[in-house]
Amino acid sequence: MYDRSSPFALPQPPGPTAKSAVALQVLRHAVLTCELAPGAAFSEVELETRYRLGRAGIRAALQVLAAEGLVAPLPRQGWRAKPITGAFIGDVITARRQAEATIAYVELTTSARERVQTLVMLAATLAGRQDPQALVTARVTDRQILDLLADRTNWFHRKWLRELWDHSQRVVCFLEAGEVQYRPLSREDLFEALAASDRAGATAELSRDIDQFETFVSRALLRRPEDLLGRSQQRSARRSRVQKLTRSTGKGVRGEPGSTAKS
Repeated sequence: MYDRSSPFALPQPPGPTAKSAVALQVLRHAVLTCELAPGAAFSEVELETRYRLGRAGIRAALQVLAAEGLVAPLPRQGWRAKPITGAFIGDVITARRQAEATIAYVELTTSARERVQTLVMLAATLAGRQDPQALVTARVTDRQILDLLADRTNWFHRKWLRELWDHSQRVVCFLEAGEVQYRPLSREDLFEALAASDRAGATAELSRDIDQFETFVSRALLRRPEDLLGRSQQRSARRSRVQKLTRSTGKGVRGEPGSTAKS
């Protein structure tokens, strides 16, 4: 029986709205962590089986993710996770440089300042730790700091910033391998600049963070050069190789003496 007196009880039993929210949370996590691999195609039936979610919730969640550019519908086939290419990553970096500039103009209220400071201090305690869980916690904490700062901007900027940070998170998950790990920068200097209304200092710190992200991407792509090309470019390259091989083979056949049959 649903115990309404429980301190963990929801205001009302889970219904369609709650199930849709759960589906969105599960599928967003699957896309951002590349559990649903970039460029991979999948159907709603496959998601229903894999994640044990209702079809209506899945469909609603995919519509939201499509609006954010994380997935795209495939007519009569299902859905595809947004491919990640060098060109796409470049677009994300360029857009971040433009959109994040608004954060330098954020004015923190007393309560917001206290919350951000608490998170900044937590991130500082995690900075020197090398264990995987500390890295995960540091990333979650850094995102919480950014989300709090985005909350102080207008609706449009908040939406754009969060979508760009989601895409950046997905790029990191896609490119990380072995010793190539991405660690967030300390936000202490950014917090101090915002608290002092130092817009130039805040802008410099935001740019430094994006520079680090760009450096990480460059290092990772040098180790995986195939990711510099999109799927369409890879197909074009394969077609070009096949055409060259065909022409080369044809020339060899025509050039062989006695290759033409005589009647």
